[in-house]
Amino acid sequence: MIRIVSLPKAAVAGVCGALAWTAVLGGLQFLGLPSFDIVKELGTLAFAPDEPLRWGAVGLAAHAFVGICWALVYAYFFWSRVTWPPALQGLAFSIVPAILALFIVNPQFALMHLHRDAVPLTWETVLPSISLAQLGGLLLGHVIYGLAVGAIYTRPVGYGAEREGSVPHLPRRAANKPPRDRRQAGRGFMFATGIECSYPTIEHGRWRRDEMAATRHYARWQDDFELALDIGITHIRYGTPLHLIFKGPGSYDWGFIDEALAYLHDHGPEPIVDLCHFGVPTWLGDFQNPEIANALAEYAAAFAARFPWVRFYTPVNEMYVCARMSALDGTWNEQRRDERAFAAAAFNLAQASIAMTGAILAVRADAIFVNSESSEFCQACCPDPEIQRIARFENERRFLPLDLIYGHPISDGMRMHLRDHGIADADIAGVMAHNVPIRSIIGVDYYEWNERLIDSDGHPRALGELFGWYVIASQYYDRYQRPMMHTETNRMDASDGPRWLWRQWHNVQLLRSAGVPLVGFTWYSLTDQVDWDIGLSRAVGNVDPVGLADLNRDIRAVGLTYRRLIEMHQDQPGYRDCPALARLLAS
Repeated sequence: MIRIVSLPKAAVAGVCGALAWTAVLGGLQFLGLPSFDIVKELGTLAFAPDEPLRWGAVGLAAHAFVGICWALVYAYFFWSRVTWPPALQGLAFSIVPAILALFIVNPQFALMHLHRDAVPLTWETVLPSISLAQLGGLLLGHVIYGLAVGAIYTRPVGYGAEREGSVPHLPRRAANKPPRDRRQAGRGFMFATGIECSYPTIEHGRWRRDEMAATRHYARWQDDFELALDIGITHIRYGTPLHLIFKGPGSYDWGFIDEALAYLHDHGPEPIVDLCHFGVPTWLGDFQNPEIANALAEYAAAFAARFPWVRFYTPVNEMYVCARMSALDGTWNEQRRDERAFAAAAFNLAQASIAMTGAILAVRADAIFVNSESSEFCQACCPDPEIQRIARFENERRFLPLDLIYGHPISDGMRMHLRDHGIADADIAGVMAHNVPIRSIIGVDYYEWNERLIDSDGHPRALGELFGWYVIASQYYDRYQRPMMHTETNRMDASDGPRWLWRQWHNVQLLRSAGVPLVGFTWYSLTDQVDWDIGLSRAVGNVDPVGLADLNRDIRAVGLTYRRLIEMHQDQPGYRDCPALARLLAS
């Protein structure tokens, strides 16, 4: 597993661990207790014992340097391998340098301190004796060092939610791509990818996960767009960092996004702008806040007015997933685990999507909305009536946010469930009393964990790809009867990426052949992601090799395969001019 390491944080942890060791053992020596003086041992290798200022400075610097080296080893190879408290992880790790110090480094010190050109090798010189006081000091020093490093080196990705500032980025450089011919834009099937942009909070709102920061998109945004063009991408799902742009009512920081969108306007790919992706600014709290609809509508209106050329929007990404992870599974944002919180989050997210849609249409009446949602499905494991009931309920729950924004009748069972958990019939009627935009596309995401088995205990378990995207996407189309797009997929096993890409593509072709108006396909995302193997639940730094390219921006096998797929199909009838998209644009 490749992981992201915070070099500054590791260096600080190493220095602090070394200083803590020195301070504690120095204090013991000051009290007259014999111990192991690591600073003196190191310093007197270079200077005589009667020069304490010189050997003290050199010894302390050498001790700090060694501390940094061991902290880097800890960060790369040991951190978060177990789910213990951080300080205990560091303590366990300290056993390794302690053993090496006792059996290798300390004997070498003894040999170097002999100051002889040649030494006969005997057991006494190779393994010199060490007093119990020295042994205790050596082990205690490593314990202190390990505890300090473990306590300090935590959360190598993300940042404190209260410290959200301006978006750090590099300025735009001269483009190596010619300006795109905007007359040709939007006529063909959408071969898409996306920039992973999730930004939920964890640790009860204290720590912000920011995938654009973790994948270095803020620094390499132009490289990313040029890479997408090299692959042949026509459209890119692009989430603006809401939490860093929207500073408060009427207050915005557009600096980064101005430059990024200017490039996409001039060169492509055409963006499908994602305005809210699993999080909100700290000042808005979380998805239990009923005011998020009004606030996000204000943001959407300001965005559309500033970038009137943008025509594709996803107002809120994966509303069901966001509500579930935030309010039912207890992973993100409000981190609640109750049905009432889920109902409130799903309702507020749907309200926000509707309000944002209206705000955008007030600025650009021909805007197109790609309402991306996860394609969920639950299968009962057995004929037990209760297990069957749970599976039916979960298969109804998955539709709730889309039902609200598309005005689809909610079942009596779901309506009763909402009523029992704080959402009145009048509230539901009020949300659904709106005109659904004609130019709406259902975006259906699919991953192998989207299909779940309800086991004999009533708990969902990942089922893998049983029915596949074709079957589940058909259920969404049958319910809403709107144009569709495959808006996300990837594979955690990079070696299996090309096979998974072709499987998903053949699902798309099969659904198109069945008469479903499909307008696009997406491999998500352009580059590898960070910590999605644990659902962004902790700030660990695991690199998930799911991208068309790795985090060095080197194209993976799946990226080369996608390039070939696009080359094979982009000029074929039905793809060069996509009839379903043409009808949508003409509506």
